Amino acid sequence: MNIPNILSIFRLFLTIFFVMAVNQGRLRLALLLFVIQGVSDLLDGLLARILNLKTPLGAFLDPIADKAMLVSAYVVLFLNGIMPMWITLVVLIKDVVTATGFLILYRMFGKVRLIPSIYGKSSTMLQILTVVYVLWSEEMTYGDYLFYLTAAVTIVAGALYVARGIAILTKREPAS
Repeated sequence: MNIPNILSIFRLFLTIFFVMAVNQGRLRLALLLFVIQGVSDLLDGLLARILNLKTPLGAFLDPIADKAMLVSAYVVLFLNGIMPMWITLVVLIKDVVTATGFLILYRMFGKVRLIPSIYGKSSTMLQILTVVYVLWSEEMTYGDYLFYLTAAVTIVAGALYVARGIAILTKREPAS
């Protein structure tokens, strides 16, 4: 167990408290917890790369913690009337489709390595910024623009992951 893995577990643990804070209407506390989760996400990846602490456990924990953090945020914010349903659905559908595709590829080929794209990373960053904006803003002055940008990049990222999966399935791209 190394520091990046501990940070991923910490992020998973904080998700519970984030959900509780939103459900109790303590949005400033929820914002603080979400920002801490976001910082821990940056730190665990950075430390794993810089200190060469990448592990199979970390490769499993980090994306699980990321998905738990973001999916929980969008769902609980939607259920509390804070996040629009349509953007919540865009985020959820992209995650379900990409996770299902990965599981299919894993089942068919065993170890499959999908390198995150700039669109995938941008999508995650925009999803995080959207949650921060929604929790921070009293007035949703620019919310619609941010929602549309987040949705567009999320859809593009999802489509590119699906295209990569199809390429692997048709053997145009080797599965490693």
